Amino acid sequence: RRRQVRWSKRLRRFGMAWQNALEIIRAGRLTAPYGHPFEVVHEERVYRLRHYAAPTGAATALPSAVLLVPPLMVASEIYDVAPDISAVVALGRAGVDVWLVDFGAPEREEGGMSRTLDDHVRAVSEAVDRVRDATGHDVHLAGYSQGGMFAYQVAAFRKATGLASVITFGSPVDLHRSLRGVRQDITERVVGALRATIEPALQRTRGLPGFLTSTGFRVLSARKEIGQLVDFVSKLHDRQALEKREAKRLFLRGEGFVAWPGPALRKFIDEVIVSNRMSSGGFVIDGHTVTLADITCPILYFVGERDDMARPAAVRGIRRATPACTELYEVPVKAGHFGLVVGSSALRVTWPTVVDWVRWLDHLGDRPAALIPVGDDGPVPPAATTAGDLDTGDHPLDDDDHEDDDYDGAFGELQFDLELAQDIVGKAARAVWDRVGDASDDLGDYLDNLRWQLPRLSRLRRLRDDTRISVGATLAEQAAEIPDRTFFLWRGRAFTYADANRRVEAVVRGLISCGVRPGQRIGVMMGSRPSHLTAVTALSRLGAVAVLLSPITPDRVLPRAIELGELDALIVDPEEVERSRRAFAGPVLVLGGANDARALPAGVVDMERIDADAVALPGWYRPDPGRARDLAMVFVTAGRYGAPRASRVTNRRWAFSALGAAATCTLSSRDTVYCCLPLHHPAGQLVAAGSALVGGARLALASKFEPATFWQEVRSYGVTVVFYAGEMCRALVDAPHEQGEKNHPVRLFAGSGMRVDLWRRLVDRFGPVGVLEFYASTEASAVLANASGEKLGALGRPLPGSPDLVVAGYDFDADDLIRDRNGRLVHARIDEPGMLVARLDGGRGVADIAHIDPRRILRDAFGPGDTWFVTGDLLRVDGGGDFWFVDRHGEMIRTADGWVASQRLEDTLYVSGAVALCIAVGVAGPGGDGHEVPAAALVAADGRFDLDAIARAVVSLPEHAIPQRLRRVDELPMTEGY
Repeated sequence: RRRQVRWSKRLRRFGMAWQNALEIIRAGRLTAPYGHPFEVVHEERVYRLRHYAAPTGAATALPSAVLLVPPLMVASEIYDVAPDISAVVALGRAGVDVWLVDFGAPEREEGGMSRTLDDHVRAVSEAVDRVRDATGHDVHLAGYSQGGMFAYQVAAFRKATGLASVITFGSPVDLHRSLRGVRQDITERVVGALRATIEPALQRTRGLPGFLTSTGFRVLSARKEIGQLVDFVSKLHDRQALEKREAKRLFLRGEGFVAWPGPALRKFIDEVIVSNRMSSGGFVIDGHTVTLADITCPILYFVGERDDMARPAAVRGIRRATPACTELYEVPVKAGHFGLVVGSSALRVTWPTVVDWVRWLDHLGDRPAALIPVGDDGPVPPAATTAGDLDTGDHPLDDDDHEDDDYDGAFGELQFDLELAQDIVGKAARAVWDRVGDASDDLGDYLDNLRWQLPRLSRLRRLRDDTRISVGATLAEQAAEIPDRTFFLWRGRAFTYADANRRVEAVVRGLISCGVRPGQRIGVMMGSRPSHLTAVTALSRLGAVAVLLSPITPDRVLPRAIELGELDALIVDPEEVERSRRAFAGPVLVLGGANDARALPAGVVDMERIDADAVALPGWYRPDPGRARDLAMVFVTAGRYGAPRASRVTNRRWAFSALGAAATCTLSSRDTVYCCLPLHHPAGQLVAAGSALVGGARLALASKFEPATFWQEVRSYGVTVVFYAGEMCRALVDAPHEQGEKNHPVRLFAGSGMRVDLWRRLVDRFGPVGVLEFYASTEASAVLANASGEKLGALGRPLPGSPDLVVAGYDFDADDLIRDRNGRLVHARIDEPGMLVARLDGGRGVADIAHIDPRRILRDAFGPGDTWFVTGDLLRVDGGGDFWFVDRHGEMIRTADGWVASQRLEDTLYVSGAVALCIAVGVAGPGGDGHEVPAAALVAADGRFDLDAIARAVVSLPEHAIPQRLRRVDELPMTEGY
């Protein structure tokens, strides 16, 4: 009889299971779809704005609303999966006015798969305005996972306007800290390599379908998936149990996942993952640069301690990214990624804390106990203080074997599998690095050499006189290969390589209509703005020569500067029209400024009024005809402190500077180069702008150079490489300290003229940053680079592919090069100061001779038939083969007891710490015999003239080198090269 009862129960269970199974097969579900009531208050192409109704029995409504933002690939119902675990219900019951940005399912909406990342950010920003208008209060913007990243981006985009706070749940900011146990620099290299590998597939894809994401999650958590399947089958007879779990089951089985549009996916990978611009700043939204450093409203971020999708280190990157935020709080939760917003941990910790946060900021309650304030580089809270430990009481939903944790548990195995996989990757990477031991950095540098340096250096070696290379040709190449990548940034706006190329094409047509022809010398006297780059590149594309004049050239000197340039026409900014017309009788062309009609003097052409489309290209026009041997540019100095001088630069010389700097700085598309040097200065035009162009990097043009503006723009643009000259960086280290000043994206300062004391101070104050000191002669292709940075102050060694460089012996008393009995030059001894000379023959640089002042050329110098260029700079070579700068010819001080390098005297004064700026010179000695005594003019540091500190410093000098006269001044004039 018992057996009959058991069989009877089994048959009934089987029958109920069969009935339930048939209904699921037929209808797909057992219950009606769940969803807390809401009203769609606005709808457009990208999003719908939901306003949720207050639940029955809700507490008194709070003044401020919370706007929820879902991540891409996950449905908006992540906040309202089931009534017992709904964030919407939990917040609503506590009196929170809940709104939500619903992106819908892109794959089921017209144009949905064509959405860009900008579309989503713009949609959330617009939703903020609508909620704010409806409620009359600033909005708490909250987002989970990538939705939180949207919240950060929108807050930055709006500069926190209209936001009461930003709340995020498991939202990573520093994506390069996502692999546990793997160094960040290694992660960057791995990510960059993977991006290059998937490029073809990424460009072809329409997007990631939702089913692929859902399937991927289930595959990654295979063991849990099998367990859930077994559990589902075992409960198939229990309709009540099935109904209770159905919403969660259907969400996980596919309803909770939607497609990721292709354009949004590509930009997310390039900007957020590869370039890590959430952390560094400088991501572009609607053509404007955006940085999280602009967020000033309070921020509350939740960290899942068991979260392996958004690792705590990546989430905590918000600390470094928001130096201007003075109210930054963390809540660590003992949960995985999904458990932060769905499940018992979310109900016990996350949503009550959010409610208390809103009440606190609305001045209706105390600060939530779970909040941990985060200061500048504050310590990571210990696990023992996680918010999950703050609530030890039972929760009414904690029954039925914690079935409400199924959602959390559904991803628990995925968390484990991801952790296991990342542990394997991390251990493998660490094992490789451990095997090479102390050579790990060398190996990393070697990998960078393979990818970034060698191709560029090889290109330099292959340059011949007839090689086609120029600024215009390089821009055309980049516009064809990476048209949608950002090229330059200016006053918060971003322009792509394609944008820049189209503008150049239009200006070329305008120049042709104005009568400009190949080979002509066309002056460019403009400020450092995009129009300057456009003019120079357009002239290159046309085959003309750009003569770069400084806009601060005094009126009295301008006619002479124009004469040196041998101009056929002059391109100027609108501000320079009047004085240009007075100084130059030829055609004056105005480029840039407003497109509206403007009154101009006779003989001045407004190029902005030319319809480029109406200009027919003549038959003789051949774009980018420039060869390596051809003259590309002429730099004419401003002549403020002496007669103006002209330096001629060939396309080969431009390529040497651009490719050489890009190679030594290992520039890539991930980098943003900051140019605060004038574009009419060789360092600005050849090195900064040129290296960014050939490196496919972004070029940020500084609006002006001063410390406050510098750091603001560095963060806004996400600058990684700063090019300096002379004493430029001294203003940065002398500026007052500010909070978060070490929180910046700069990895490298590169340039020439940085003294040892400044090098140390820069690294100590703003580190860890690298410094790459190099030397480049304007006219000869002579480049030295201290790539390792191990010898502070050294110029390093010749760049591979550059001409032979020799420090020739020099007789300072005779002011001439030393020659042997055969009349040949001799090499200076180790550490002996001498004149740097660069070889011009031998297949590289021979064509440059035609463009160099004959007085600086030596023939038959070291042997019959050779040709060398005299740089005019005094250097020495140490026993290790590294070059060191000694002084400039003509600036050595001739004392009665020997020669003194003014550079050495200045270096010593700076080391004293009592000098902000100085210059050392020789003044006539008392004997009237032509000898000099050292003297110096200086600006005192901090306004105090500390003679004792100076005296302690100069005792290290030989007696005849100690300055006999010191003159304190309020300021020292600086050249445009600082």
